[in-house]
Amino acid sequence: MLGLSITAIGMRSIDQCLDIFQTLQAPMQLEYLELAIGSPCGVEVDYGDMPLILHDSCLYQERMRLRLSPLVPKSWQAYAKFIAEHDVKAASIHPPLQRDCRRSQLETALAEMEKTLQVPVFIEVMPSAEYWCSSRETVVDHPLLVDVSHVLIWHGGNALQTQETCLSLLNNCPVGAIHLSHNNGQADAHDLIPASVWFSDRIPQWSNRYFVTYESLPTSHAGYERLDKRARKPIRSHPPANHHTHRAVF
Repeated sequence: MLGLSITAIGMRSIDQCLDIFQTLQAPMQLEYLELAIGSPCGVEVDYGDMPLILHDSCLYQERMRLRLSPLVPKSWQAYAKFIAEHDVKAASIHPPLQRDCRRSQLETALAEMEKTLQVPVFIEVMPSAEYWCSSRETVVDHPLLVDVSHVLIWHGGNALQTQETCLSLLNNCPVGAIHLSHNNGQADAHDLIPASVWFSDRIPQWSNRYFVTYESLPTSHAGYERLDKRARKPIRSHPPANHHTHRAVF
């Protein structure tokens, strides 16, 4: 399935985000909306029968963010209630810091979390080495959310290495979802996605196998970009020469 994240169009009211999603639904062939950080996604909002995915601690109740952690079972209850009342297809979550738990503890927690939420739960590949799922050595035995822009940061903006790593993950690890975004290899900036990006022709194939979510918009729909990005500098496809960031080998 193919979807759009609130992160891509946020810094607006949730009603405005829902209107933008409906506007883009046909031209982008969108099948679901991902509730995520970017605009407060209230539990009281009328989402109708819209198919949803929940990403990390995305829900708000009475203007308070409801935290969701695989290590805190009490935090699952509000999300389980929301899921039971809406057409939620899946949930995804950031992994904890490696210092906070053992691999086996995290894998057990994720399995229990799925039982409580009653939907698939995917754990996101992270850009920083202190987290679980930030390298091949730290990936856990649970379906992943492969974030292409996080992998781009590992490789300092090198598109070829990013492609190789992402395809290795898809071919060799359990994967349930993919996040599509862009940056200059230095920070997770959620820049507009250039038409020439390496994964553009793979999206139809991927969306037949995974939940594929635009976490930033293609340049063709720049007018709906999230408001805090509207005054951005021009996109750079590559970082400065000799720039190095976190490296991961897959």
